[in-house]
Amino acid sequence: MTKQIVVEQIEVTSNGTVQVRMHKLSSDGDVIGNHRTSLPPATDINAQVAAVNAHMATENYSAIPDADIVKLTAICNTVWTAEVIAAYQAAQAAAEAARNA
Repeated sequence: MTKQIVVEQIEVTSNGTVQVRMHKLSSDGDVIGNHRTSLPPATDINAQVAAVNAHMATENYSAIPDADIVKLTAICNTVWTAEVIAAYQAAQAAAEAARNA
């Protein structure tokens, strides 16, 4: 039996970033750790999931379950309105301009 990773919590921050906490489960189903990832507005969800899956595969974990990906995608698509994306990008551009000033 392989080790599994399952989404335990999905949280949306005030700027629209979606934070995901996953439990790392032993082959017996015991929680042995956590893994986290963040998706700022307009992130390529499939690419982020693929990156997490590739990383977790190096530790012999199975891929994130499809049902968890469906939930994550639905939440991101609901939260990431055009207004949220524009506000996030404007804030990032302002922060970059301040760093370069």
